[in-house]
Amino acid sequence: MNDNEEKDSEFQFITETIKDKPLDKKRLMERMLMTLASAALFGGVAAVVFSAIVKPMMPNNNEIRVVSIPADENSASTSEESDGSEDAGVSENAVSDNKPTQIINNITEKVSLTTEDYKELYKSLGEAADEAERSIVTVTGVASDTDWFENTVKDSSTSAGVIVANNGRELLILVDSDATDKADTITVTFKDSKTAEAEIKKVDYNTGLEIIAVPMDSIDEDTMGIIAEAKLGDSKTESLTETPVMAVGRPLGSSGTAAYGLITTSDRILNGTDRNFHLVSTDIYGSTDGSGAIFNYEGEVLGIISQKAASKDVENLISGYCISDLKEIIEDLSNGKSAACLGIEGTDVTASAHKEYDVPYGAYVKTVVMGSPAMNAGIQSGDVITKIGTMEIKDFSDYTKAIAAGQPEDDAIVTIQRYARGEYTEMTFDVTYTTLSKSLTD
Repeated sequence: MNDNEEKDSEFQFITETIKDKPLDKKRLMERMLMTLASAALFGGVAAVVFSAIVKPMMPNNNEIRVVSIPADENSASTSEESDGSEDAGVSENAVSDNKPTQIINNITEKVSLTTEDYKELYKSLGEAADEAERSIVTVTGVASDTDWFENTVKDSSTSAGVIVANNGRELLILVDSDATDKADTITVTFKDSKTAEAEIKKVDYNTGLEIIAVPMDSIDEDTMGIIAEAKLGDSKTESLTETPVMAVGRPLGSSGTAAYGLITTSDRILNGTDRNFHLVSTDIYGSTDGSGAIFNYEGEVLGIISQKAASKDVENLISGYCISDLKEIIEDLSNGKSAACLGIEGTDVTASAHKEYDVPYGAYVKTVVMGSPAMNAGIQSGDVITKIGTMEIKDFSDYTKAIAAGQPEDDAIVTIQRYARGEYTEMTFDVTYTTLSKSLTD
């Protein structure tokens, strides 16, 4: 054997054919089943984790949260004031931080002010107004019509609105309904000049205020980082007279304006249908078409500007509705709730009237609204409502709460005291509430 033959025999195994291992179909099937089972188990665990942990953290565009507006902190103590308690009107807020004393000390410590001091003062005021403006928007309603020559004519109306809530799907804004009356389109302009379309959610015909809704998915992230929900203050904690405030929104008739001054009074009362409103007045000179909100320097809303509520002899001084009287209305409007209506304008029975004329305590009926359930049932001016259903009515505030607890189309028994033949006699009436509408508030 020569050398070449020896080499060929030595590496003969390289030319051998390696056969594949026979396919085990049973084992392959078992592996496939194990893979499918593992995938199903993993998917199930992932679904549970997503539903329990991840999903609640994500915004749900199909779910609307119920809006809840916190009541005034002193609401319980307010009712105690009628009991004659000398301490009932004292609250923690009234004495906390000794703020009035601090203000006086700051003034007396530095009586002589330089121009730099004034610059710093107005800079601070501007910063406070700028922060408040985060919750202010401009609402523009545009209505289209045709003229004699069939040309399209557009009419627009503008007002300042206040961001009051977010229900998860919509940003909710409180605004004067005059801005959107008969409007075909409603546009909201935010602080960063970005815009979005809005729709009317609900109107309160007593005040003329309404809630409009902007879909959350139409507001970009940058805008959401700039805007903020307004902090609604407490206008019943104590007398607001001489409280330093700023009017923000459109107090001077154009957007982005602010003005500064003091509250002069918050004791005026506006009688509405089934509800009364405290009005806040200021010494701030503004436009008769002014709108927006009245803020304190803690950034809390104390009033919603409405120049329709201004006194006739001072129409250019900024005034509006005290925020505490609007909180329940804002909550109902935000949740799309229709207000029940009995249909009276009323007031409290004073202690002197009770003592001197033996008028029973309750809700005194000043006026019965034409076409209302109260008129249809036979309730008259001069009657004193003392009970609705089983709820005792001791004053007009109790009456308002009783009506607010009802729904349109609810049936109720109204108990009244009527003066006849020298004495008060009890009478009862069966009534069916209707929906508070514009025709019952004009």
